[in-house]
Amino acid sequence: MKKFYSWMSILMLVCSFGFTSCDPKDEVKPEAPAPELLEFSFQADKNAGVISDNYTGVISTTDQTVKVTMPAFADKSALVASFKVGEGNTVTVNGVPQESCVTANDFSVPVDYIISNADGTKNVKFTVTVEKAADYVWTEVARYTEVVPRAKTAVLKLNPTNNVPYIAFVDKTTNKVIVIKNASGAFEYVGTKEGESSLVTTGRMDFTMSNDGTPYFIYADGSITDPVKSAATVMKFNGTAWGNVGNPGIAGFVPSKVMIGVIGNNVVAPMVANANLGSFVKRNIYCSVFDNAWATSSLENAGVTDAYVSAFSVVNNVGYLYSISSADYKYSVSEYRNGAWTSLRKSYLPDGATQAPILMADAASITAANDGTVYVLTADDAETGDVKDMRFRVMQYNPATKEWTMLGGSTISSVKADSTKISAKLAVAPDGTVFLAYTDSNGDTFAKVQYFDKETKQWSEPVAVSAEAASGINIQFCDNGEAYITFHGTNDAIVLMKYAAKK
Repeated sequence: MKKFYSWMSILMLVCSFGFTSCDPKDEVKPEAPAPELLEFSFQADKNAGVISDNYTGVISTTDQTVKVTMPAFADKSALVASFKVGEGNTVTVNGVPQESCVTANDFSVPVDYIISNADGTKNVKFTVTVEKAADYVWTEVARYTEVVPRAKTAVLKLNPTNNVPYIAFVDKTTNKVIVIKNASGAFEYVGTKEGESSLVTTGRMDFTMSNDGTPYFIYADGSITDPVKSAATVMKFNGTAWGNVGNPGIAGFVPSKVMIGVIGNNVVAPMVANANLGSFVKRNIYCSVFDNAWATSSLENAGVTDAYVSAFSVVNNVGYLYSISSADYKYSVSEYRNGAWTSLRKSYLPDGATQAPILMADAASITAANDGTVYVLTADDAETGDVKDMRFRVMQYNPATKEWTMLGGSTISSVKADSTKISAKLAVAPDGTVFLAYTDSNGDTFAKVQYFDKETKQWSEPVAVSAEAASGINIQFCDNGEAYITFHGTNDAIVLMKYAAKK
């Protein structure tokens, strides 16, 4: 008996010191693995319409950072990240649960990702920074020399479905519209080399792309007499051939300026009348809209009548029209939204100005950012008091406040706006940065580009994109922050430049 009690005492002593557990509740659970960030990237298919390339982050476990490099002017305000973490890990940003390939964040500033292990006992913070690519340069992609274009008629547009550049121009010899594209470093014809239009009257042509990538152009059709000789005709490409949109001769007047855009399923064509004819008044602006049939109306209700210079663009299914009057030398801005025109600014000049430059036919430009802010390139003599020394300024319209202000608070000093030899265009990068591209045949003649720096609130110094004489410039941005410029170069070439990573 004593021996039995002795063994029981030893067993109880062992249990009391915890060398072995006698109660299942006292078992020690294994610790959850530490949180891990294994992969981080931005994928094009998860950010459709924002980026068109994939960008992979460099993860540093030493300082717990992720650095992603992408074009400087890509829109970073709502990027969807793709990431991989350790098994059972959860991820939050500012307390909001994150789902890979689903949750969007504003990466215009660094973003802290908090990764927690399965039981929440450990957390780790990774700071994600999107850095601007430093090696982006303007590089010549190709030059077109097969047909000589009529001066300053080339129009550049990007196919919104794949960012392929399309260029339309008028053949100097035949006066027909030719359309080319550059999908792989070489130009190819969209249609035939001989051109698809009838005779174009004095180079009056404009070109656009619909949201689904369908090319359209409008021209003063010198081959027709009904409803009048040289009335405007619109054509589109159906993937295999060009055909008229509705009947040729879309309105009963001869246009001195034709413009075109596609809004939803409708083709919108503002035009300036060239002469008094019936109910159409010379130099007034009329708009023809195709919705199964063409209908034409005046823009008087939108505050636009007499016009000598005009420009038109479509951004996010809204049309924007800028015009300068030859009667009082003032400019107006109108908006076409939901099938109706409204005035954003009517017959305006800054204090001290006597006129806007009616000579700037190839330097009138209007565009808009994705947030609806409207930008207009205009000019006047308010600073100099001299109509031969006008200064460009970019005016911006805030749709929320309905107020106009001058971008940067000062005029642009790099180029004067007092000659028909000036060509200039505005463009807005995906991140909202405003660009000005221009050629000045009175200066060093190079094609140049500058942008408004949102950090310094100043215009950058102009950069020559090519060292050759240039005229007739265009600029367009891709959705990933890359850009294209075209201009008329030496030997009547159409030169295509791209802003992208150096190769």
